[in-house]
Amino acid sequence: MSSSHQSTIRIGSSWYPEMWPEHQWPLDVARMRELNFNIVRLFEFAWHRLEPTEGTFDFTWAHRVLDLCHSAGIGVIIGTPTAAPPAWLTAARPEILRTTADGKRVTHGQRKHYSVYSKRYRQDCARIVHAMAAELASHPAVVGWQIDNEMDGQDFSREAVDGFHRWLAGKFGTIEALNHAWGLEFWSQAYDRFEQIPLPPTQAGGAEVQERHHPSLILAGMRYNNEAWTSFIAEQCEIVRKYSNAPISSNMTPGLHMDWFSHNQSLDRVGASIYRDLDHYEWTLATFDRMRAEKPHPFWLLETSPSWSAAGRIWNIHHSGAGITAFSWLTLLAGGDTILYWQWRQHWAGQEMLHGVLVNSPGKWSVTALPLGEFARAAAEQAAWLAAHPAAPARVAIMLSPENAWGICIDPVDDDMRYDVRWRDDFYLPLARRHLWRDVIGPGADLSRYRVLILPLMPMLSNALRDRLKDWVRAGGTLILGPSCGHRSEQFTAFTDRELGGLEELIGAEVVQEFSVHWVETSAVLRFESGKDASIKGLCVGFSPKSAQAVARFAGGYGDGLAGVVKNHFGRGTVITVGARMDPAVYADLVAGAASNVGIKPMAGGSSGVAVLPRADRFGGIAGYGVVNLTESPQRIQLPAGGIDRLSGEVVSADLQLKPLQVLLVEL
Repeated sequence: MSSSHQSTIRIGSSWYPEMWPEHQWPLDVARMRELNFNIVRLFEFAWHRLEPTEGTFDFTWAHRVLDLCHSAGIGVIIGTPTAAPPAWLTAARPEILRTTADGKRVTHGQRKHYSVYSKRYRQDCARIVHAMAAELASHPAVVGWQIDNEMDGQDFSREAVDGFHRWLAGKFGTIEALNHAWGLEFWSQAYDRFEQIPLPPTQAGGAEVQERHHPSLILAGMRYNNEAWTSFIAEQCEIVRKYSNAPISSNMTPGLHMDWFSHNQSLDRVGASIYRDLDHYEWTLATFDRMRAEKPHPFWLLETSPSWSAAGRIWNIHHSGAGITAFSWLTLLAGGDTILYWQWRQHWAGQEMLHGVLVNSPGKWSVTALPLGEFARAAAEQAAWLAAHPAAPARVAIMLSPENAWGICIDPVDDDMRYDVRWRDDFYLPLARRHLWRDVIGPGADLSRYRVLILPLMPMLSNALRDRLKDWVRAGGTLILGPSCGHRSEQFTAFTDRELGGLEELIGAEVVQEFSVHWVETSAVLRFESGKDASIKGLCVGFSPKSAQAVARFAGGYGDGLAGVVKNHFGRGTVITVGARMDPAVYADLVAGAASNVGIKPMAGGSSGVAVLPRADRFGGIAGYGVVNLTESPQRIQLPAGGIDRLSGEVVSADLQLKPLQVLLVEL
């Protein structure tokens, strides 16, 4: 790898030279350098150009593209082109195409139209990835790899259904064991053999799909589908690593139907496509907190729009160059080191001609090209300092669980219970707005890094996670559990011995009663010892404390007088169990108080519309703060101390009045 590509910060775009005459390539590359760009993503849709007929490869043009990039000091991330198999392949082997839930096979001319279950397609993917890696990995321009592109989807082909039956047999052993585990005597749903079991549509994780199938069956379908994607990613990684030591990533999308915590285990960098608009910049904080926590390396933003998004209808993501500049700084200051805008040059044909770009089809600058060029220049100036002062480690973590998103989507407790929205708005954002520095982690994460751990909306807690939580709390951790935690088995069934399946020992209380305050009941509240009342929503749980003490009790309604929040000392640690969804501000008070008890304070005070992103020195102390106004209005924020804004060179006080979308990098 050339030393010219060792820059800590990489800013660039996706480029499709296969769409353009070769004599125009040097102009495109020269203009990238005009914008101070030093990275480009190539080839992720170029299978046809690279393998025009089966087994016949043409990499000569790809070498010329790489040579051109390298000569200009531009590194390359190579995308494996398996998201868009060529027509000669789909025509020769139509069985590799996905089949929809109603039995129709999709046609060529889309993307992601392949079946991840097709053994034949896996072999075709292995062939092109082997050939690409063997031919291109040693080129000095190559600094990374991307597996496929924005992977997701399900297939209902005979091959997929047969595979599901084998998967179930492997999990349960006998059909009798499956019938018992899922409680299938209800509605006479019991099966006589695995081959009778349908593979239902399982795009769970967001809004509920009505007329759903059995919850345990849908959950099994989601797990089966995700295991297939995990193995698909792992197979390509294994091939690339035979030829290259450059890091490998892929671009996850924000939806929760794909378990990227599992998929990312095969990858060296966590990567994502993020197309969030200015009105929802704060939504991206959770994604960055998650990406930063998953791997001990800076994350990659592999796609984001430089202006607007469109696959027909235009969606105005950033209102101005100031917006995309603030968003870009947010990416770097939250823990990223690579940003690729989608895309470099406007397609002159195809499905996404209206998408925001940096250069239009005739070669003229777009509306945000020059502001992004200035951002890339400024980012390069701060690269060394940012590398020496990485994002500070968090001591507070909130758990995000795709499997519980599936379960809650399958069986929501009320009309308002959409996991991704409730998790974000009721539990994550109140902490971010309070400026508590936090990570977002999955159920398999290392817990030892954290002093405070928050688990909302996790009805399924695996036996392994239950044991790890007990050990972690016993060693001194503070756990904030609930609401809606621990009352479902790993098959999403209810426990028949104790409501929480043995979790009662950890929380120091027994469940007395479940009751709903949804829809009709609005008078009930959760009353804290301080006298503060919090409104409550949805399905509630009333506790009878044993070793725990009541922190709040329900007042009014079915649960009048029952404990709704209990606190238990367990070993050297503490467990606070919450029995209801409550006002987000009151919940934030509860969490902030628990964090304060173990010496963790908010990083800043003031506006909730500002992101404050601490950077660490080599001893683990705070060396400075990234400060990003996420809004188009002035905001005020108070830091623990003032310093020098590295972006402007000005001395700034601890009390900051920020202009709309202003960014500061305050060195203490």
